[in-house]
Formats: sequence, structure tokens, C-alpha cells
Amino acid sequence: MTTLLINLSLYQVGWFCCVFGAAWGHPLVGGLLALLLAGLHLCLAVGRRAEICLMTSACLIGVAVDSAQQALGLFAFKTDPSWPLWLPLWVFVIWAQFATLFHYALWWLSKRYLLAAALGMLGGPLAYWAGIRIGAATFGPEPVLSLVVLGLVWACVTPGLLWLSDQTARKRGAYRGLGGPVD
Repeated sequence: MTTLLINLSLYQVGWFCCVFGAAWGHPLVGGLLALLLAGLHLCLAVGRRAEICLMTSACLIGVAVDSAQQALGLFAFKTDPSWPLWLPLWVFVIWAQFATLFHYALWWLSKRYLLAAALGMLGGPLAYWAGIRIGAATFGPEPVLSLVVLGLVWACVTPGLLWLSDQTARKRGAYRGLGGPVD
């Protein structure tokens, strides 16, 4: 239970750092703080190699997905003008942070791909909607279309990341020295 709470807390605080950092005009600071939390997760994680693989994969997939959606005008992220890339750092980090949940807080979802699709279809658009309401991004001219597309994308991305998690998992469910279930 301790592992679950720590994992969820690290993720949620990281999400808040990213989203509020962007909304309050400090997207780089928010992204860096969340990156530190992702590093703390890696320090605590059992099976660091699997975690790094999953976090990197999620980051690459997420950046590709969000880049395409932003290019299509479905939404736009707030960024720092001095940041050289097309997406802000905090978007990269939030995807890596999302991946930290699969071997820990979401371990029970393993091999339940249809359930993952349903949860992604609902949870993904809700997270983006919350971030937009907070001020970290803006919808394009058709918010309903943006939410529908987000739902479809997340219905694919979530089970895809779950599959990757299942492929990379050796040990899951416990942080070093904190106990909990381990496969």
C-alpha cells in the first residue's frame, strides 16, 4: 500500500508541476521539477531498466501523438519562448511520468487491454480537459472534436503502453526497501 501511495503521489505531484508550471508562465520550471520526481521514481523502482525502457517509449509515443494533434490544431500547449523544441519540456516529462504508473499503481491492469482502452478513452480526454481548464494549453476551434480525437487516441495509446509494460515487466509493485507485492 505504501508503494502505491508513493507512486501515485509522485505522478500526481509531477502532473501538477507540469500543468501549473505551464499555466502560471513557468513551463520549464514545472517540467524540471516533474523530471526530478521521475528521477526519484527511478531511484526507488525495482527493475530500473524496465522502467527506463517504458518511460522512454511512452515519451516518444506521447510526443509523436501530441505533435500530430497539435499540428492538426486540436490544441496548443503553453511553452517557454526560449525552449527550442516544438513541444514544451513538460509535455515530454508528463508522458514519462504517466509510464511510471504501469508497473506500480496500475499493475492490476496487466493484460486487460480492453479495460485499458476504456479507461484511456475516458481518462485521457479528462486529463487534457483539466490541463486546458487550468490554463496549460488551449483547445483548437472545435473543442468537441478535440475531445473525441483525444478519446480515440487514448483508447489506443493506453493499451499500447500497457502491452509495453507487460513486455518489460520483471518485477513490479514494490519500491526498493518499501515492500509490497512483487511478481
